[in-house]
Amino acid sequence: MFTFDPMIVGRTHFLFALLLFSSLLLGCGSDEIVQQKNTYYPWESYLTTEIAYVIKHGNRLQKSVILDGEKEEKVLPDVDWKKEWALFLEADLNKAAYQTAYDHFSEPGMIWYSLKPGENLSVKKFVLHLDAEERPVKVEIEVEQKNLLFETHKKLFMNFSEGHVETYYIEGSQQMTWTKPTEYKLMGVLLPK
Repeated sequence: MFTFDPMIVGRTHFLFALLLFSSLLLGCGSDEIVQQKNTYYPWESYLTTEIAYVIKHGNRLQKSVILDGEKEEKVLPDVDWKKEWALFLEADLNKAAYQTAYDHFSEPGMIWYSLKPGENLSVKKFVLHLDAEERPVKVEIEVEQKNLLFETHKKLFMNFSEGHVETYYIEGSQQMTWTKPTEYKLMGVLLPK
């Protein structure tokens, strides 16, 4: 005669119930990918598309850097544009933590986002000038970060022609606690192949 061990039967029922519950949870999901709705101008998306355009057209970069008064200039044939424009990409306001943090002012040809009083985010201001076809002409971004170890201020500018980047400029300072500030400026001009 065959007998069932109650311990094995109980464990089997538990595993079966767990498997059934897991498959129900997984089956309840939608096949659609949930996308975050853009509250603000889709800056990261626009600039990512522009990076693909610049890569496709093989632009070179004339880059000038001034660090604490010393200037260096180079023409770079190969550029990792995602890294080069990382500060601009990071300034996108369509992040979950930013959804209600900015006041929005706009008029024909201009969109202005300003950090609301009491909010503590790094992007303080984002101004976008648009042409008649709603393409960027100029972008101005102000970024500030401050903590016990350092304080940094950056102003970022990007200029466009027919919706494509022509030049960009970054000006800033960074100061570690108990040291003098480091001042820097960077200018980039896109050149044809």
